[in-house]
Amino acid sequence: MPFTLSHAVLAPPLSKLSKGYLPTAALAIGCMTPDLIRLFTQQDGGKTHLWNALIYPNLVIGLFFCLLWYFIYRPVLYRFMGLQDPLRLTQFKTSMGFVIGVVISILVGVSTHLVWDGLTHVDFRTFAFRDFLSQSISLFGQRFPVHRVLQIGTSIVALPILVWMCIHYFQQFRQPSPVSSKIKRYAWSLLGLTLLSGIYSVWDYARYFSYDIWVSNLYYFTARSINEFSQAALVIFSTGCLVFMFFDQKQYFE
Repeated sequence: MPFTLSHAVLAPPLSKLSKGYLPTAALAIGCMTPDLIRLFTQQDGGKTHLWNALIYPNLVIGLFFCLLWYFIYRPVLYRFMGLQDPLRLTQFKTSMGFVIGVVISILVGVSTHLVWDGLTHVDFRTFAFRDFLSQSISLFGQRFPVHRVLQIGTSIVALPILVWMCIHYFQQFRQPSPVSSKIKRYAWSLLGLTLLSGIYSVWDYARYFSYDIWVSNLYYFTARSINEFSQAALVIFSTGCLVFMFFDQKQYFE
């Protein structure tokens, strides 16, 4: 599905069901993991959408992104947004429990992704309701396959719910003191540079195809554009986070 981020909407309720044992962030990463391989390859990522890929490569990919999140993105983003929600991994026992929870979270998240895609696609991922998903329905005077409507529809419905969850988390863990002006300027500059790099990457990809080609396969090119944007944005944002951590350690932003 083109809206990979929508899969993460299942992370908070799953974490709540586990009474907090399964980290929300690790669950969210696991929920998106089968699609994340597309950030490193031009292939369609079909291999990661198979159940026999649950451990390899999906678990490996999920652990890699968890390392990025917990060691780079989380500390930097929490400084940018003024959030206080420490992990409290002060003892060996709690640290090992957290690591085990992360591994389980990735496996659970990947499983939800495979089930979700299996119920909204008609291809090798389909495991139920193939005949129903293959039917067409009329919407806005045009005919669309049921599976395509479910792919896009569930993605769109999930996004505002995910945004609401993020806002709720921000309000719950926002620090009382304001974020320094230096950090704000750096954060906004990095955000702008990240967006511009992503937009340029999409433009550079799109200029090789005519309008008619885009329209004839809009779903594919939309997904590819999102991947192109994400690849460039991830590189710039990751570099910016590392630079911020370097100067923040030297107390430049105090």
